[in-house]
Amino acid sequence: MKGMSRILCCMTLCSLLPLVADAAGTYYNGNLYQNPQSKYNANASTNNNAGGFYNNYGAGRGYGQNMQGVGVTKTASTTKKSTSTRSSGAKRGFHVGANIAHEFSNWDLKMRNAGSELRYDNLRWNVLSGEAAYYFGDSTPMQIKIGGSYGVQFGDSPMIDDDVTSGNMWEVQNIIVGGVTEEALFGTPALSIGTSKSGKQYGFNAAFGFTDLFNTGRVKMTPSIGYRYFKYQLETKSNYGLMVDVVNSNSFVNCVEVQAGEIQCGPYIGFADGNGNVFGYAGFEIDANGNLVQNPDGSYIILNNTSAAQLDAGETYYYEQSGTSHKYQTEWAGPYLALDMEYMINNDNIVNAGVEFGLPMYKSRGDQPYRFDWAHPTSVEDKGDFGDAYHLGFNAMWSTSVSESVMLSLGMTYDYYRVKDATATTYLNPTYYQAILTDYETAYAGGDFDDNSSNYDYMVYLQDMKSKGWALESKNEIESIYKSMGIRLGLTAKF
Repeated sequence: MKGMSRILCCMTLCSLLPLVADAAGTYYNGNLYQNPQSKYNANASTNNNAGGFYNNYGAGRGYGQNMQGVGVTKTASTTKKSTSTRSSGAKRGFHVGANIAHEFSNWDLKMRNAGSELRYDNLRWNVLSGEAAYYFGDSTPMQIKIGGSYGVQFGDSPMIDDDVTSGNMWEVQNIIVGGVTEEALFGTPALSIGTSKSGKQYGFNAAFGFTDLFNTGRVKMTPSIGYRYFKYQLETKSNYGLMVDVVNSNSFVNCVEVQAGEIQCGPYIGFADGNGNVFGYAGFEIDANGNLVQNPDGSYIILNNTSAAQLDAGETYYYEQSGTSHKYQTEWAGPYLALDMEYMINNDNIVNAGVEFGLPMYKSRGDQPYRFDWAHPTSVEDKGDFGDAYHLGFNAMWSTSVSESVMLSLGMTYDYYRVKDATATTYLNPTYYQAILTDYETAYAGGDFDDNSSNYDYMVYLQDMKSKGWALESKNEIESIYKSMGIRLGLTAKF
């Protein structure tokens, strides 16, 4: 995707070079705002004293005509010339507009290897935007546009932190059962749902274009190149979640297919000694035919392989987070190419449409305050280089004249941002992990475990993390998609 995006961008820019060279000599016959006097001129063909005298005079009638006719002819000719001058020619001068829009959006953030997905569904925004444009006119058929926007989140929206549906939460670990080592699947599926509100968004764009460079019938087209910056901030509170620690092996079967297409897993249950060392596990009872053994009430029987001093439930628990559980700030910023089209229905009504393709850089920073094992205020950070992301934008608008210099507009917008294979970095809490590392190093120095143990492997892992500044980087990890559709109402004035 990165290579194709760059090739497409270069080809499009190259295709515009001959247009730049010929721009100064291009003829333009469109005008965004038609003078009301042009209506009079449009009906001149039905006025015998307007078009008739002018045409006859221009055709060279005889000198012997009466003076009254000559006087009328001169007046009509002057009026025709003045009207034609004001109603034709290219757009020129300053045009300023203000819009208010209501947008419906979704943001989906997926982590490939981590198996986690963060979704903000049904986001709604009230957005105020403004735009200023300067058209150079006939001799220089070019234009400059600058725009900005500010939006606030409307109402509440659900946030889902999903570590279940990807299926990537499973990992293989060795367990010891009756002195025999065997492989087991360990997983910790988790799901939480919170409420997002009080979000904000900001936008800025600047573009340079060739005004009405192409004409196809009554449709005028303006290509342009520009830069767009878009940022949104989202915050989640009142988050409720559930985690279930699961282990499944040949000796301790916790995941079974209870019926076709349905698998159920019991929670992890371990038995530990007084020091917290797990030495036993519990699983469902299986009969000689491999079927689950049930109690009379339909519940399943869980066995344990030892009498234990302590019960270990692992990472199985329910939680509530009333404060801020998630806080994200995401930016898309980069160059774009656009093509705007204009169709004049009549002197008072215009239809505009546009398409935009951009290659923004992507950056997202997140903070999860309740994660004591992560750093704050930046817990995670995702970055996409040039060519990793793209933006597609569409808009359509109908405008009608309110006065000679003011138009009322109504339209819609659609935006699609996507980045794939962005790099993810997780920042660990150095205070928390350094304390753990110190304990392992002390135990290792005291001979509590040797170089062949899993404890030694974990100690080496922590030492490696420390050497990297307690930052875990994972390339090609992030896929982020933001989609938005809006309804827009605005006013535009020319000066």
